[in-house]
Amino acid sequence: MATSTVKALPIPTRTHPLQMQWQSMVNFVVYAGLPLGLFGLVNLVVDATGHYPFFFSPLGIPGWVGAILHMAMLPLVGIAGWMVANKAGGRTAQRWLALFAAALIAFPFVVTVTSSLVLSMLAMATLFVGVGAAVRVARISHRAAWLLAPVLAWVGLSAVLGLVFTAAWAPPFGLVQSNQPAASV
Repeated sequence: MATSTVKALPIPTRTHPLQMQWQSMVNFVVYAGLPLGLFGLVNLVVDATGHYPFFFSPLGIPGWVGAILHMAMLPLVGIAGWMVANKAGGRTAQRWLALFAAALIAFPFVVTVTSSLVLSMLAMATLFVGVGAAVRVARISHRAAWLLAPVLAWVGLSAVLGLVFTAAWAPPFGLVQSNQPAASV
């Protein structure tokens, strides 16, 4: 009579699908809310110094509409970060998105302390960082890159208008548009 031994095979433990969905939902909320929360903290600190944010509101749009559009852009950047979080190359894309979000958060507070030329240069730099982030995100997830499209459109409009208005009043164009009489010889 032969005896046999039973080998105990390890039973793979799997995370329950509802638990995975729950973790994913929590991560989604954190990624979407983090830029807004950071904006609120920056606003709280800067408000203590007596400064207030000024939002880009072109073409006669009321300032509060510009503020709503700016606040709506911040979660889009966070959600794009969530979409590339656990993918190959996601860390680099997230770093670029974090830099872009930091620029978007700081921009309304920098408006009051800079000249128009510096402000238009900062807007162009923010646009370039955003395009760089979108390129890196697009390599990983096209949907995440499409989430950045409205943000880049709004920042691009800000950058182009700032550059156009600054160039319109800088020499040599500023001399042509001046209302002063010609100097008599």
